[in-house]
Amino acid sequence: MDQAERKDTAQHALVYVGIGVTVVVLLVLLWYAIDVFLLLFMGIFIAVLLRAPADWLAGRTGWSEGVTLSLVIFLLLALLSVGAFFFGRTVANQSWELTQQLPKVVEKVRERLRQTEYGAQIAEASETSTPEAAQALGKGLRLVGTTFAALGSFVVVLFLGIFLAWQPGAYKRGFVRLFPERRRKRAREVLNAIGHMLQRWLVGQVVLMTIVGVLTWIGLHLLGVPFALPLALFAAFAEFVPYIGPIVAGVPAVLVALAEGPELAIWVAGLYVAIQSIESYLLTPLIQQRAVYLPPALLLFSQVILGVTAGPLGVIVATPLAAAGLVAVNKLYVEDVLGDDGKSRST
Repeated sequence: MDQAERKDTAQHALVYVGIGVTVVVLLVLLWYAIDVFLLLFMGIFIAVLLRAPADWLAGRTGWSEGVTLSLVIFLLLALLSVGAFFFGRTVANQSWELTQQLPKVVEKVRERLRQTEYGAQIAEASETSTPEAAQALGKGLRLVGTTFAALGSFVVVLFLGIFLAWQPGAYKRGFVRLFPERRRKRAREVLNAIGHMLQRWLVGQVVLMTIVGVLTWIGLHLLGVPFALPLALFAAFAEFVPYIGPIVAGVPAVLVALAEGPELAIWVAGLYVAIQSIESYLLTPLIQQRAVYLPPALLLFSQVILGVTAGPLGVIVATPLAAAGLVAVNKLYVEDVLGDDGKSRST
């Protein structure tokens, strides 16, 4: 090997080492700043939520995007203000009372369990493993409800979403320019496909959350369960996290009902199972059939991974992030690398 070849080999080795170091640095930054990236994604998500009705209205009225977006934001703020005026105090009072009563509810459940031999063993084991479980539960929920960090993050994400929704083209063009010129057209196509998918999925998810919340409130109210309104709101918001969310939402409702009596707890459990069956087998196929199909195993895997690495915030954004990643993989790898455009079907 002559000197020129050795120099060329050394240069290639330096390039590969530089690429490896860059990837490692980016992964480390992603690990330590994952919350920032997830908040950025939530901002994009809010922008998509605002742009969906604005684009629909602009396409049917001929108005400019700025006018329709301003109208959507105004109507959204008006709707939130009306809801807060009529239901805000009731929801706030019942939610605070629920956090105060949860320790007593847990203790009532333990007392009912002690009435049977098997239940007494469960109650004793829970007291031994978590002697301050009731107090910790109440304090934890109050902490979540009053933390300024969560409020600050929400405000940042909200304004970020508004800014992104106001001029999406400028940010999109800036991102596309990071790619080589020959790949910019494809990058723009992939971004548009991800944006359209997120719009369809998010609109459908909002409809599902509304239906689940209304059905849960009606059912709990008819059954005479205390704190029906905050429990129904919790069930609606938990619907944003498939599979895990509905289970988590059902736990406090069953506990509250069990404190009133075992028969009521059975009815409440049946109510949640019935609503989730309707949602899973009827509403979701009808509403989300044009969005993107996510295999349950992939969805649960993404929720677990992001939950371990980023906590509750990762679980919340796991589904839309997995959906966006699936679209990108289909476009950039399945279609571009493998050459499978989906038109041919193997037997």
